[in-house]
Amino acid sequence: MLRMLLPASALAGVLGLGGALVIRDVVETTHDRLLDGSVLAIAERLALDEDNEVTVDLPRVALGMLESQSQDRVYYSVSYRGQLVTGYRDLPRPDEEVEPGPTRHRDAVMRGAAVRIAARARRVYGKPGAVLVQVAETRDARSSLELRLLGGLVLLEGVLLALVGILTWYGIGRGLAPLDRLSAEIAGRAAPGAVSLLPLDVSAVPVEARAPVLAFNTLLGRLDEVMGAVRRFTGDASHQMRTPLAVLRMHVDLARRHGAGTAPEGRAALDDIEGAARRLEHLLAQLLALARADEDPGAIALTEMDLAGIAATVLADHVPRALRAGIEVEYEGPDGPVMVTGHPTLVGEILGNVIDNAVRYAGAGARVVVRVADSGEGAFAEIEDDGPGIPPEHRETVFSRFYRIARSDGPEGSGLGLAVVRALADRIGAAVTLHDGAGGGPGLRVRIVFPPVPARSVAVSLPEVSRQS
Repeated sequence: MLRMLLPASALAGVLGLGGALVIRDVVETTHDRLLDGSVLAIAERLALDEDNEVTVDLPRVALGMLESQSQDRVYYSVSYRGQLVTGYRDLPRPDEEVEPGPTRHRDAVMRGAAVRIAARARRVYGKPGAVLVQVAETRDARSSLELRLLGGLVLLEGVLLALVGILTWYGIGRGLAPLDRLSAEIAGRAAPGAVSLLPLDVSAVPVEARAPVLAFNTLLGRLDEVMGAVRRFTGDASHQMRTPLAVLRMHVDLARRHGAGTAPEGRAALDDIEGAARRLEHLLAQLLALARADEDPGAIALTEMDLAGIAATVLADHVPRALRAGIEVEYEGPDGPVMVTGHPTLVGEILGNVIDNAVRYAGAGARVVVRVADSGEGAFAEIEDDGPGIPPEHRETVFSRFYRIARSDGPEGSGLGLAVVRALADRIGAAVTLHDGAGGGPGLRVRIVFPPVPARSVAVSLPEVSRQS
């Protein structure tokens, strides 16, 4: 708008200056013609009396034609060889002798006011010299007319600039509307849970912007191929490695059954092998979850589901492990279903990873509470523990893949648990936040807010499980 209006304003200023010059010339020419008519009317009434002296029978129309609403003052003089015949003696004479011919015009000052003077010399039969006739008029009417015309010109230019601005705004808006829609489409794809590498629609893109959009589509295609290859490699490698790990654990178990590792060193070695295999299995499971999170968003269909039922079921799966670790587990939730929009498998993995982290890092004697509720901000699930927690300065970076907080104690981990939670939550449009424990005390409270259902419908809950273990 500025780049359009600034040159237009400069052009309007140039046109205004030119218009002012034209207006001044037109006003001067028009009023000068009236002065010419008055001078000519007086000059035609020049004559000689009986004494051969110049006389003039001043007609009333000669000065009446100069009357105006501005009440300009009119002065006149008739002189012969410097001697006043009639009129105003103080009316300035021209600096040089006026010869008979066309009327001449000049500006002067008369009684402290600016005046416009028309002068014409005419010979009278019987006199050797020329008689000078002058008529002067103050400039009030001229100035008033110029101001009115200039005001009209400024008003018209202002209206023109306003119309240019409105039409420019409208035209640019219409012209950029396809790019706005394209920008909104790209921004929507960058939103959490809506990442899509499908080509952009170029049917409504202006010709001028089609080349970069086609190049962008090419980039999206190549990126989709690369990401697809990475997803396939992650999934295939994880699946392929799970089988030898299962075989390894089976052989460790067989070795123990047949008396291998009866010495303390042997038992410790077998325990280390089994622990490493379990950790590697856990890592592979998380890598598979990440691979699912990176799949095409269109491959996941979101449906209405009972959050309370899924949370209770997932918690029940983790109860035996929590009891072996000496951790008390509780469930708090309504008796009926809590309906949200999501994907049952992904929601189960989200809750499972958070509960697994809580059980893994809370420590013996800790308490883990799984809470499901429906508040004003939407249905949510909370997993709270009174363990060591996560410092506030790390609560955003822990969602990064393979990021772990350096601690001297506590179990080893891969740094993928919360990364999987954030990635899967983005896929279904859920929001994950970390908070202090209850009452601001020690521990960690993970809240996952799920998108609501568009319309309430009859829900089928998952099988009921024990609410407290």
